[in-house]
Amino acid sequence: MAKSSLIGKTIGKRYVIEEMLGQGGMSAVYKATDPNLKRVVAIKVIHSHLSDNPDFVRRFEEEASSVAQLRHPGIILVHDFNKDEELDLYYMVLEFVPGETIQDHLKRLNDQGRKLSVSKAMEYMANICDAVDYAHQRGMIHRDIKPANLMLTTTGQAILMDFGIAKIVGGTRHTATGAVVGTAMYMSPEQIKGEQPDRRSDIYSLGVTLFEMLSGKPPFDADSAMTLMMMHINDPVPNPQKLNPEIPEALVDVVNKALEKDPANRYQTAAQMAAALRNVLAGRAAGPVPSSRSTIVEDAPTMAKSKKATTVEPVSAPRGTVVESSPMHQPARGTMVESAPQPTPYTAPSQPASKPKSRSLAPILAGVVVLFVCLAIGGFFLFNQLLGRGNATEPPVIPTNTQALATEAPLIVVESPTLSVTDTPAATPTEAIPPGPYVRINSITIDANNRYVVEYETFEFTESLPGMHIHFFFNTVSLQNAGSPGSGPWILYGGPRPFTGYSVSQRPADATKMCARVANSNHSLNGLESGNCVDLPPSP
Repeated sequence: MAKSSLIGKTIGKRYVIEEMLGQGGMSAVYKATDPNLKRVVAIKVIHSHLSDNPDFVRRFEEEASSVAQLRHPGIILVHDFNKDEELDLYYMVLEFVPGETIQDHLKRLNDQGRKLSVSKAMEYMANICDAVDYAHQRGMIHRDIKPANLMLTTTGQAILMDFGIAKIVGGTRHTATGAVVGTAMYMSPEQIKGEQPDRRSDIYSLGVTLFEMLSGKPPFDADSAMTLMMMHINDPVPNPQKLNPEIPEALVDVVNKALEKDPANRYQTAAQMAAALRNVLAGRAAGPVPSSRSTIVEDAPTMAKSKKATTVEPVSAPRGTVVESSPMHQPARGTMVESAPQPTPYTAPSQPASKPKSRSLAPILAGVVVLFVCLAIGGFFLFNQLLGRGNATEPPVIPTNTQALATEAPLIVVESPTLSVTDTPAATPTEAIPPGPYVRINSITIDANNRYVVEYETFEFTESLPGMHIHFFFNTVSLQNAGSPGSGPWILYGGPRPFTGYSVSQRPADATKMCARVANSNHSLNGLESGNCVDLPPSP
């Protein structure tokens, strides 16, 4: 059936097709109406040459059921998938997001002689990295990240589309004539060589996309797909500052690390790349390049059809940010799934324990001074009492219990303050810190990039990922839902301080506070009272 003939048709005896939004080598996308729920949706119709392939049908049925399980504000949500027997076509029902793709946005700016601002490019890419990392932790890789698969909503949020579609339809083997050039422009060297892609392949594609967002052009371009692919394998990455002098040196380092030819030299997780971008965005240096030999073991959640419960991958130094669970007050979003290959396990070299920070003696000295002052005052009153009784005929009576002491003169006991804090100063006397690990938000401000800057401190633990970390969330999320197996949303955080994971635009309409709680390595809360909430500053 010709795709244009679907206009006005009803798919699945429910969705009324209104207009075509676009098409590619694997599918066509339509705007449609769901009369049952009275909402607009997007319908992705898989091309007939794929639906006639029995291997595709099997993959579609197995993978599409898993793909719809993703719930993240940065990933398009899959509502439904099925086959229309009467029209003989497979289709997916997706969340309809008004806006434009980053590809169209960049083209529009280029046509006007303009470029996307450096700060906006970093903000968009950091949020996309959050979404990619969320899926990676669930054993899914995208394999086709590019500006055409990134949507900018009318509110300025970057959304990742087509997650997992590439695997379901068999990757670039089924792309239409000429479509491979567009894919090859963002493809990692190992994919070009025919090697099995993993999460680091997605990071390379994120690096290519970031280069284009910053400079207005991709790092490599050629007339043929073959030449383009050879450039990815052999040519050094151009300096984006030559195309856009406003790009800071620290950001060039981030781009170059994401575009390393050897996957072992790239960021090993998208969370690391997001953290590096936010460091630059906050005006800090990106920091030393983590060693590719440094590794940690991350426990990855197991998918229903996954055969392994954990994924062991090389990970480098920066502690990052991971968005966990589904939103309650933002539209839930999901997308397609594929099982991530299990890389060869690495053994992490032993590292010396970090040297604890020196603790200030000021509170102790202050306590000693107060103690001496109190003893002096008490001694003065006691001396006067004894002196006044010297004229009495009866010997003075010395009290033998605390009740008698209370009637004579108050006994003031001053305890010297002690520190039971890891990495942080003692709490203020006006706020009692419960025993055990605790995180306290001290202040929240808004920076020039409209991100919340959360100054916080920890007690009896140091945040890290993987390991004991912090969940940050708005008070629209109940404490019961702020940790696994709750429904969130929250952000898993292992440093560095301050926390800048939320932008003002991500604040739910009825949120009044931001909260923090201590979480265990399995993301369960270490007690509902292991943190506090602080009022959000007014939006600028």
